[in-house]
Amino acid sequence: MALRDFYSGTFNFLDRNIRIEGSVVSGGMSLSGIDSPIRTDGGGFVVAEFSNGALVDRQTNLAWRALTTGMDGGATPVVVHFCDRRHQPSGKRFTVPHDDETPFDDLAPYVSDASNMATVEAADLRAVEITLVSITTEKPLLAGEWFSIQHPNWGWRAYNITYYDGETIGFRPPLREEIGPDTVIQLDEARCQMRIESVPGNPVSGRLGQAQIRFIEDMRKPTTNFAVPGGSQGGSGGPDPVPLDDDSAPYLITLFEDF
Repeated sequence: MALRDFYSGTFNFLDRNIRIEGSVVSGGMSLSGIDSPIRTDGGGFVVAEFSNGALVDRQTNLAWRALTTGMDGGATPVVVHFCDRRHQPSGKRFTVPHDDETPFDDLAPYVSDASNMATVEAADLRAVEITLVSITTEKPLLAGEWFSIQHPNWGWRAYNITYYDGETIGFRPPLREEIGPDTVIQLDEARCQMRIESVPGNPVSGRLGQAQIRFIEDMRKPTTNFAVPGGSQGGSGGPDPVPLDDDSAPYLITLFEDF
């Protein structure tokens, strides 16, 4: 069952803050007065905050309502697309018309992406570096970029690159699942399976709406996610769970930011 996709570019967010958060506690003070912080969260988790979004018309307002309602207050995860090509090793999208040079009926051309990806060697669960087999990017990889892997069990997960020496990529958080040889990592459009922390508002002033939302990485053990009408996530008795798949309702326009 495919999860819904949240394209942050659809809602024209002016501000975004995508980072890794975690928990660090004091390990005690040495005799010389030096504190020794200890990380207690296993390597952190991905957080994505989007704010100052503009819901400029009826279509985007309704798409926002449908999508945020379908997240069931955080019980149902989504795949969050960061839509941050400026800070990826990607060039600008280029447009391609039909063979006869005509666009679509709404005058929009096709949008085409270059292929920015790499294949890597096998790595164990919780690894924090991987060895490249091959890499193709439009811009040099510098470190600081995000990459994504679609794991068999944990789904799409995002990792932030901490260093790159031409052969090895270091990253955080640690791998959520072991990977096999020649695994493909996605560098074009980073994405991660996440859930909302609380139900976002939808204030409307005249024709315009405002949008802001905060996601945290969905760290629940891999399982089929259900929403039970009038209840909580399925699997604990009560009425039969109803899967929320892409066929459950028409719901979202998948627009991207135009860079």
